[in-house]
Amino acid sequence: MTETIDLPEMIAIGFLVEAPWNELPRAVPAAWTRLFETDTGATSFLEVSLSREGGVYRELVGYLAAKKTEVPDGMTRIVIPAQRYLRLHHDGPLADIAGGFEKLYAHAAVAGLKATDYKLDFGYAPGLAAGRHELHVALEPEPLRIG
Repeated sequence: MTETIDLPEMIAIGFLVEAPWNELPRAVPAAWTRLFETDTGATSFLEVSLSREGGVYRELVGYLAAKKTEVPDGMTRIVIPAQRYLRLHHDGPLADIAGGFEKLYAHAAVAGLKATDYKLDFGYAPGLAAGRHELHVALEPEPLRIG
């Protein structure tokens, strides 16, 4: 079931992946392997799709952290802004996650919502096994209406 939710500002720390679409299937799992081999003490992992510019996708493979958490060498800290998202729960193989995001974009189109390229995918675990994920697509803010 697709729903609209508001999420607060969050901090994520992880490895930044910048690659064209055809290289993501290699680059993103490699970043997950590197992250899970790093002693971070983290327990809540996510992938953040930051942008797509000129055919290059920017993703952060990482974990949620407190604001004052030190950033390990080689990693990047991002602030995920408080905003409204469409959310869908996905249960199953990682390969089917793309289909879950397609459902979110289709729902946005039918509902007249403006979806962005900014996405959150919570639920990763060491070994990258199938399981429950929360998929989120950020929505553009609605224009301010006065009167």
